[in-house]
Amino acid sequence: MIKRFAFLIILTISLMGCSTLLSTPESDNCVELAKGVSVTLPTPAEFGGSVSVSQLINADWEGEAHTLPVHLEISSERVVLVGFSAWGTRLITATYEKGRLEEDALAGLGIVLPDSRQILMNLMITLWPVEAWAPHLKPIGWTLIEQDKHRILRDASGETVVEIQYDEPFKLGTVPAFIQYEHKQQHYRITINTLSPNGR
Repeated sequence: MIKRFAFLIILTISLMGCSTLLSTPESDNCVELAKGVSVTLPTPAEFGGSVSVSQLINADWEGEAHTLPVHLEISSERVVLVGFSAWGTRLITATYEKGRLEEDALAGLGIVLPDSRQILMNLMITLWPVEAWAPHLKPIGWTLIEQDKHRILRDASGETVVEIQYDEPFKLGTVPAFIQYEHKQQHYRITINTLSPNGR
């Protein structure tokens, strides 16, 4: 579930051990939006640009606030998201390329590390153009609506699942300086501050 994305924020425990690599089949780019409802991801190229940015993610989750530094790279070929601990240790690297999703994570943290599909889905719903998402959401009856600095993701019954706010009108192929992502059904809020907005 999307809920797992917030778990990434609470990885502030002492870490030891080697890295372990988990991968999905070559054709596997299908992600669960809700229980029993899945969607395929748009391609990296549909982002419409190339960026390399550092971000600070803050989450309000069950009455507690958590912070996670990340580095995001997007090109026409792939998407890479790296999450770090507060002291700079790399916790996870999620890569989406040619329909293949890979996760390189520290061993021994399977209980708290989120599914790479969920991380990338939240990221891509926030940053990829609505037009890129439309053909993927239409078969399941979901919609992503954008107005100026605001996006709404609705399920097949028309209920709002996610609301996204930007600090400026959405621009193709860029990463805004500030994003607020609120999951209405699972009751958590994430804010993303981009330290180098719009990348290279």
